[in-house]
Amino acid sequence: MKNKKSMKDLPEVKLFNKYIDGKPIALAVSGGPDSTAMMQIAAFSKKINNRNITVIVVDHGLRKESKNEAKIVSQNAKLLGFKSKILKWDGVKPKTRIQEVSRKTRYNLITSWCKKKGIEKLFLAHHLDDQSETFFMRLGKGSGVDGLAVMNFVTEKFSLKLVRPFLEIPKSSLIKILDISKLKWISDPTNFSINYKRSRIRKILPILSEEGINSKQIGLVIKRMRAAKDALNNQTRILLEKYLSNVDNVAYFLDKNLLKESTEKEILLRVLEKIFMHIAGSIYPPRRNKLENILSWIIEDNNGIAKTLTGVVVRKRKSEFIFYREPEDCYKSVNIRPMTSRYSCWDGRFFLKANKSNNLQIRALGDIGITILKEERVLKRQGFQNVPLSAWKTVPAVWSKKRLISVPSLGYCKRKDLKIYIKSNKII
Repeated sequence: MKNKKSMKDLPEVKLFNKYIDGKPIALAVSGGPDSTAMMQIAAFSKKINNRNITVIVVDHGLRKESKNEAKIVSQNAKLLGFKSKILKWDGVKPKTRIQEVSRKTRYNLITSWCKKKGIEKLFLAHHLDDQSETFFMRLGKGSGVDGLAVMNFVTEKFSLKLVRPFLEIPKSSLIKILDISKLKWISDPTNFSINYKRSRIRKILPILSEEGINSKQIGLVIKRMRAAKDALNNQTRILLEKYLSNVDNVAYFLDKNLLKESTEKEILLRVLEKIFMHIAGSIYPPRRNKLENILSWIIEDNNGIAKTLTGVVVRKRKSEFIFYREPEDCYKSVNIRPMTSRYSCWDGRFFLKANKSNNLQIRALGDIGITILKEERVLKRQGFQNVPLSAWKTVPAVWSKKRLISVPSLGYCKRKDLKIYIKSNKII
């Protein structure tokens, strides 16, 4: 067993430290061996104060043991001097695609919490073995370059960076860390059940390894796919800078001249993917077949003037396409109270704070707000700044019960003593 002084020099700790800048971070911990080892690695780090680390665990309720398992994670956090937060997954649980739905729900709960708390980095314990398993799962689904590039070390989603420091080290390295730790960890029985595809793939990997198809070689393929992905994304970025404009991040306009400059289907799909993900405030891209249908509709000269996908409306105009948030989907977003000390995220798109917050709430402008602003002649029947009223319905508005106080995107405010600060992330 290594002495405590040398723990900070472990390769795994150095990998973790690469992404530490002294600001508060969060660790997504399930209680399994990998994420528990990550907790211990964070404790070994000397680059961040333990008080700036929050461990987040989701009580998923899929098994009767989940509540107790979440408590074990919380106890581990306390032992290491970290703060902890247990998020509860309420509501109906899935009966099919359990692992997939659970993973997405867990991410949504954790990332939403991080955004509300102003945390900029969320650390995840994925490792090389996870990369290999995911590679084969995506290969089986016919994934393209992006899918086979699997996970990145850092994925930036709006105000939050998902950090995966251990993607090039095997699970066995994390288990060694766990062996010198005093932390309890949980064995999830679903990880060994052949009812799940990932578990079945996990069982055949040793057989493939005997034929030279091992984690190291798969890792090499992933690196090459990632390089190809970066090149495609760079070309996409150039086109977005040239042909995409917006009005206060409420509506986005895509110049039809894009279709004259680029006829490559893959590039055009990536342009659309970026737009839809950004406006929807989603960390997940739309399904490729649905995106392909939108692209076909955009290219074809037909009578359809509007389509909806992943909570985003796209409409055809004479010289452009306009994209904006779908009102009904936007209304599902959780109402929040503006903070005075930091920005809070609303609808995954906007970040707001105020100099005062008593009895105030941020929610969509909606039909009621539109009616008020039309009566006060702030908005006209045809909209404002070439943006239709249906798009303005989805902007954040500050309310005091039923009274409209402020619409920062329109520079509208009924109180002279109130200042609302608003910002949003760039699409590129």
